[in-house]
Amino acid sequence: MLHIERMRMQLPAGFENRASAIARLVGDSMVEFHLTENRTLDRLSLSPVQVSPNATDQEIAHSVAERIATTLRRGT
Repeated sequence: MLHIERMRMQLPAGFENRASAIARLVGDSMVEFHLTENRTLDRLSLSPVQVSPNATDQEIAHSVAERIATTLRRGT
C-alpha cells in the first residue's frame, strides 16, 4: 500500500488552479501500478515529467504516477 502524506509539485504557470485535482488523481492513478514492496521514505524526488500543454488533469496525473512507480521500482 502506498501512503502519501504530503505532495509538492512544481507546475508550469497557468496550472495553479489544477494542482489539487492533479494531486488527487495521482493518488487514484497509483492503484494501477500494483506496488508490492513495503518501504518508508521521508522523501521521493522525481525528475521532471514532460507533458503536453493540452494534456488533461488525468493524463498529467497518470504521467506523474508512472514516474513515481518507476522510481520506486528502481529503489530510488
